[in-house]
Amino acid sequence: MKVLVSTKVLSELTEKIENGEWKPGEKLPSLSALAAEFSISVSTLREVMRILEEKGFVLIEHGRGIFVRAQSYWRSDDMFELSGLPFGNMASLLEFRNLLEPEMARLAAERGSIGQIRSIKEAASRMISNIEKGEDYFEADIAFHEYIAEACANEIMAKVMKDISDLLLESRRNTIRIPGSAERASHFHMLIALAIEQRNPQMAKEMMSAHLNDVKQDFLKLRELESLKNMTDREEYE
Repeated sequence: MKVLVSTKVLSELTEKIENGEWKPGEKLPSLSALAAEFSISVSTLREVMRILEEKGFVLIEHGRGIFVRAQSYWRSDDMFELSGLPFGNMASLLEFRNLLEPEMARLAAERGSIGQIRSIKEAASRMISNIEKGEDYFEADIAFHEYIAEACANEIMAKVMKDISDLLLESRRNTIRIPGSAERASHFHMLIALAIEQRNPQMAKEMMSAHLNDVKQDFLKLRELESLKNMTDREEYE
């Protein structure tokens, strides 16, 4: 299975902190220096750092830098480990997103500022470009949904989307196994962005629902593949 560059870097940075290579209170190298070291874009690294901050590993102080936090701040009670999201939890995540995100898209079309809507469309365009170039599209993908959350002018919705970013990451690690899934997602993203730009709330809602239903179909294909694999493994064992 292909592993996203951002996922690999997140794992490596977490390991450096957990192993004590980077000690509590230590200031990390600049984003540009780390991006060069891991051969990723600064925007992708910024997203990785935001996830590390949410999990309590680092503290980002604007104007000062990024600092390692003590182990007492680490989120050890997180039930959704990045090492693997079970299919049952993936189904729950999709059900949750289907309840929330179409309405968020509708509200974004009604309430989003010109700047917010521009950011949504730029993220959709960036994802298409990343995929065409064979680059890591994770940052643009996550940013698209978070920009919509911000544009809907509901702080609770925006916070919820940020809080489940690690689950979205793991979901993408699974669906990337389905050929064409990323290309279809980027197509839907642009349709959603255009509906929001045109201030068409109903179309934005319908396009988001169609996008998530497409993701659901990928999930069902994955579950079928997983079932066939388990059956084959059992037959070989017997």
